[in-house]
Parts: sequence; C-alpha cells; structure tokens
Amino acid sequence: MPTQVVVIKKNYAGTAHIFQAMTAVVLIAAGVYGYMQYQKLTEAQAALLDEQGKSVSMQATVNDSGLAYDAMKKKSDTDSALIINEIQTVYPSDQNYTGLTTMLDSFFEDNDKPDSRMFNSSLTIGQAVIDAKKDYAVLPFTMSIDASRENFDKFLRYVDSSGDLEGRVRLMNIKNISLGLPAENVPGTENAGTEVSKDLTISVSMDTYFQKPVAGAL
Repeated sequence: MPTQVVVIKKNYAGTAHIFQAMTAVVLIAAGVYGYMQYQKLTEAQAALLDEQGKSVSMQATVNDSGLAYDAMKKKSDTDSALIINEIQTVYPSDQNYTGLTTMLDSFFEDNDKPDSRMFNSSLTIGQAVIDAKKDYAVLPFTMSIDASRENFDKFLRYVDSSGDLEGRVRLMNIKNISLGLPAENVPGTENAGTEVSKDLTISVSMDTYFQKPVAGAL
C-alpha cells in the first residue's frame, strides 16, 4: 500500500501581515513612549533651568544683603565711635583738667573783643569729690571773670547749654555767683571826669562732672 505524505501548507502571507502589524504597534508604542519621555525630559530641563535661575537670583540677593549688612555695620561702628567720643567730651571718664582749661580758654578768647571784653583772670581747680552714694564724680573750680554785660549773658547761656552732645561742651553747673557792678561816673564824686570801665567783675564757684572711677583708680 503506497505511503501518503501529508504536506502542511503554512500561510506565510498571513504571518507576515501579523508581524508587520505587531511591528507597527511596537513602533507606535515606542514613539508614544519616546514622545512622553521627551516631554518629561523637556519639563525637567525647564525646571532645572528655572531652579538655576532662582539660585543665581538668590545668590545675588545674598551678596547684596551681605554688602548692605557690611555697609550698615560700618556706619553703625562709625556712629558709635562718634557718640562715645562726644560722651567723653561732655562727660569724661576722668577729671581731665587739661581739657577743662582748654575748653574755657577757647570760649573766653572767642568772645573777647575790644568793645566787649571777656577775660578770665584766674582759674582754680579744687579736689575731686567722690561720693559713694552717687553715680558720678564732681570736680569743683572757681573763676574770676571780667566781662561786658553782653558777654556775661553769653557765659550764662554757655553753661546752661553744657552737656549737650551736639554742643560738645563739658557738663558744668554754677553753684554761686558774686557780681561786682561797674562804678558810675557821677559828678561830685572821686570818679567824676574819669573814664570808668563798664565791665562786670564776676567771681563764680562751679562744678563740672566726670564718670565715677573704679575704687582706687583715682
């Protein structure tokens, strides 16, 4: 009996179409996935650039703030030094005889004019007074002054304004004033016909102040 051979025919065309369809689906899926990933990458890059921009801006702000702080600190240090210097002038940390004498001499010289005299004939500085119950120390002194009425008024205003930081006049106080009025040229008296000075003769007893020293420092 003859042997029968069964030949199985495959549908290569249909298989090829299936592979083509699958390939197309894979390519489309790959394209979609790639596009989505590209979008994510683009967004990430944009976010990175934005953050870098913010970082640069923040760094610039930090730098500007640092410069502003340095400028403010420098000004503050300068202002503090000026204030400390002014306080030392009006309320010194020690007796400072020389500073007191120089200050008074300068005032008298600036106001002494031929037609309006202002002359300090004597200055006597006493012993400093340290009172344990007070937060300040006192330096007493006396002066003998020859001055016109106008300059005497200036002297009183000068003392009254003492202690002002802007004026930089050492803090002072008048305790007592002895005032000698000028003699009048009255006919029939010993001064008749003579030229009489119109200046006042003034003796003043005063206090000036300084910071209380540490015990044993004076």
